[in-house]
Amino acid sequence: MSPESPHVLIVGDGLAGCLVAWELYLRGGSFTVWSDGSPGASDVAAGMSNPVSFKRILPQWNAREHQDEARARYQLIGSQVGATLWRDVPIVRIFPNEEYAERWTERAAGGHGVSPFIEVLQAGDLHESIKAPHGAGLVPDAGWVNVVALTEASRAKWQGMDRWERRTWKMADGCPEGFDAVVDCRGTGAVEDLAAFGLELRRNHGEVLRVRPSGPWGDRIVNNVTWALPLGDGTYRVGSTYRWDIHEPVCLDESPAALMQGAANARTTAQDMECLEHRAGLRPTCFDRRPILGVVSKYHPYYHACVGWGTRGVTIGPTVARWTVEALLGDREAVPDEVHPKRFPTFTEN
Repeated sequence: MSPESPHVLIVGDGLAGCLVAWELYLRGGSFTVWSDGSPGASDVAAGMSNPVSFKRILPQWNAREHQDEARARYQLIGSQVGATLWRDVPIVRIFPNEEYAERWTERAAGGHGVSPFIEVLQAGDLHESIKAPHGAGLVPDAGWVNVVALTEASRAKWQGMDRWERRTWKMADGCPEGFDAVVDCRGTGAVEDLAAFGLELRRNHGEVLRVRPSGPWGDRIVNNVTWALPLGDGTYRVGSTYRWDIHEPVCLDESPAALMQGAANARTTAQDMECLEHRAGLRPTCFDRRPILGVVSKYHPYYHACVGWGTRGVTIGPTVARWTVEALLGDREAVPDEVHPKRFPTFTEN
């Protein structure tokens, strides 16, 4: 990176701030991370990277590009911090009914955009604990990222380099002295600031558990609307809830029983489950499930939004972080129209 490259303030040290910082670090860039320590979506992120939309049985947005870049980036960061952050973990999708099973089978057969990503499983291919009366499919090219390990290791690295501070920031503070640009990675913390520009960032409340079942569940992720993700130590991450009417990261008393029942519905025999952990967070999402990237105001050219990663932040994150940094370095075409603020009908460059 050239001597003229900007000194960047990254606000927020969740997944978004973490990946933007790594993108700058790997390019030799100059940055400092500020965090106010508030809980965010990264604290409850499942960490799954899945190229398939199960509801529509279609590829996710830019599925191949995002999946390949995600795997490579998390493996590279892992090698930098001495930890295994990415694991290849296939997803078993339990078919909810015969119609869905037929649609999946037809699309897996070939000649469809999702065909390279999905397979049909035979009964003998399923773990003995799985109940799938209508059959099941497989997404072999899926993975899991240990988001907590990633953010904690990154924070420790930036602290050791004197590039991390416990501080708050909002748009009214402007560009602090000594910095040339601000990248806003506050997630739902940016809701009010972005609203001033006609950009609606919504809060989606979600909860996850860590459970220990009384018997083995296998080493694949299982999804039957509720998902169960093996953590490798006999425990499983189970989730998730989705609520639009709760705007604080609170754990609801009724959620553990509902989530554990959802996971149990995918099993052949009733099993006891011990709930070891219950977490809640707020996902920052947009109307079209795409992030908001780039400069939002010609009067605040230093300010770059990098928010709204929603439920797919783990998968799209490395690509989105790269686009953000390329834009910071002067590539005006780096941010695609599909994630630019101008796609919002209400957007106004105040």
